[in-house]
Amino acid sequence: MALDIKVTKKSHYVYLVELKGSIDADGHEQLESELKEIIDEKTKAVILDMAEVSYISSIGIRVVIWAKKTLKATNANFAMINLQPPIKKVFDMMKILPMFDIFDDTAEADKYIDEIIKGEAEKQSI
Repeated sequence: MALDIKVTKKSHYVYLVELKGSIDADGHEQLESELKEIIDEKTKAVILDMAEVSYISSIGIRVVIWAKKTLKATNANFAMINLQPPIKKVFDMMKILPMFDIFDDTAEADKYIDEIIKGEAEKQSI
């Protein structure tokens, strides 16, 4: 199954990336390309919505880890939401799940990101 990607700029350089399909040998390049377009020094957060991801391969996981590390280098945040049990199990089996912020839904992730952005704005006003 091909990978469909929908990127929505939420606010303050926070992006929601909704994925549908497989993040595999075919879809990983497309995902990496889309992420490279939105990740820069102004990006505050990227949220991957994994609700409709049916499969993720090791190369797909590599792209997710790359995004996390790239964002961390610029003090930006990375989160995943709506992980389906089989996808969560893959991350868990690879023992990399603890390195990610994972939320049940968009509202929960939005609240977390909003608190971070508010905290950063308060630091800058001091």
